[in-house]
Amino acid sequence: MRILLSVAAVLGVAACTPATWMTPPPGQLVLSNFRFEHAAIEAVVTASPDCSPSAGGPVDFDLPFKGTRVVQAAPAADICWRRQTGAGQWTDWNRAYTASGRSIDSQL
Repeated sequence: MRILLSVAAVLGVAACTPATWMTPPPGQLVLSNFRFEHAAIEAVVTASPDCSPSAGGPVDFDLPFKGTRVVQAAPAADICWRRQTGAGQWTDWNRAYTASGRSIDSQL
């Protein structure tokens, strides 16, 4: 009987604690450029469905030919990225679904 009460007490305490073990680990995007001489990239770590920036704002970086950049995501957030064209326009957003803790390799 004591064992059953002990198990019930442990399960009751576990049910009241935050489920941090259910939070996925941070994901990452490994972005490589094997296509352009030089690429200006804007990346956003966000949980928003429309790729609007979260608290940190966008990250801008240059990616040379044969260059690779690793962008870290916050837990439960995706990474959106786009490239600036030679005419100065931005491409549409690309989304790397990293919210589940995945590591995704992508090329321009």
